[in-house]
Amino acid sequence: MYTRSRRPVRLVYQQEFEHVGEAYDAEVHLHGWSRAKRLALINGQFELLPELARKKWKRDSSPPGE
Repeated sequence: MYTRSRRPVRLVYQQEFEHVGEAYDAEVHLHGWSRAKRLALINGQFELLPELARKKWKRDSSPPGE
C-alpha cells in the first residue's frame, strides 16, 4: 500500500462527484498539473490558477511543434 510507509496521511483537498467516472477524470486531470498549481488549489488561492496554467515559453524559442 502506497500510503502505509508515508504515515500520517493528511487530507488537504476534497471534491464531491455524483459518478465515479467524473471523480476519476478529475483526479487524472489534477495529476497533470504543476506542483505550484496544485498547492494554489489546496490553499484556496483560486485567483492564481489561470496564471499558473499558462505555459512559459522562452522568448528565443518557439513552442514545441512549430
